[in-house]
Amino acid sequence: MMLVYRIIILFIILVVSNPDINSQDAGFKVPYYSGEKINYNLKYGIFNIGSASISSLLDPKGETCIIKAEAKSAKWMRIFKDLDYRFECSMDMTTGLPNTAIRSLRDGRYNLYNEVIFDRYSRSDSTIVLSQMSGEHIVAKNIYDILTGFYHFRMNFLKESAISGEEVVISTFFTDELWDLRIRYAGEETIKTDNGELACYKFNPVTVIGRFFHHDNDMAVWFTEDDTSIPVKIELNLILGSIKGELSEYQNPTL
Repeated sequence: MMLVYRIIILFIILVVSNPDINSQDAGFKVPYYSGEKINYNLKYGIFNIGSASISSLLDPKGETCIIKAEAKSAKWMRIFKDLDYRFECSMDMTTGLPNTAIRSLRDGRYNLYNEVIFDRYSRSDSTIVLSQMSGEHIVAKNIYDILTGFYHFRMNFLKESAISGEEVVISTFFTDELWDLRIRYAGEETIKTDNGELACYKFNPVTVIGRFFHHDNDMAVWFTEDDTSIPVKIELNLILGSIKGELSEYQNPTL
């Protein structure tokens, strides 16, 4: 895949054993951010290369929450790379775990669509994941997808990790593979936004050294210190330059 495609995947995932905090323990609060929508501008140096958003909406019965993360190339970029990428999942409001997950990619003439179903009831000790692309997988009982994992971190571990300094580990099933999302607390900073200066907690999702990154802390996410825990800024320090996701708009009619 081209570099821009990889960058947008990295942006979307952000965001989400002893002495680490074990994210798969039971008894945590179910994330509730219904009605929230966060929009970002994606920049490579001084250039605006695209936009991204993440949103959630409770269904009319209150049983599930639909979470979406989307990213698109800027108009001028479409001459070189016309990309439209979407993750979507249905989160069970009783458990906070995913029922289904969708990955959709349009990259010029290339199209990819995959739907995943999480069956947590047929087996007592594990979850059966059914993927249209790769078939059946047997995984841990309380596995997350990347979106429910991100919301789980915001609700249950962000402030706890900021206080303790411990690394958070969230097991997810992402792009038809098991993916341990590791997130480290990196201190407090004040971030300038269009809405003024905001006190934030900084976190480093662990990056893989190699093709794109020099170090394992080359990704950073800043969350507001208030109860909303809004991710207001994301930065990727790539080998070929720095990518930033800057908050452009935040909506939440329930606040």
